[in-house]
Amino acid sequence: MPELAAARTWTEDWHRILPYLVANRGLATSGLSDAILGYLKQPQRLLAIEREFSTGDPVLVPAALFGLLHCGRVGAPSLRTEPLSLLTSFVSEEATS
Repeated sequence: MPELAAARTWTEDWHRILPYLVANRGLATSGLSDAILGYLKQPQRLLAIEREFSTGDPVLVPAALFGLLHCGRVGAPSLRTEPLSLLTSFVSEEATS
């Protein structure tokens, strides 16, 4: 039943992501989101993204990143089969098309 395990992983990942989106709605600036999107021309791990943009509130970086993921501007294919972690890679969907 690998399909069920993958579905469970996907659901659990979004259970971890959604609080960032809800609690920080409107707090992550479009400038931060645009900067992250530009940084993701090549796949980058969550850890590297957080380090790169660590100058402000540390919660806003993943909130902006997950907002980009939610609206389809960033992809993270491994989230369908692997738990979200600091090693999860994200890439701009514009870079892959």
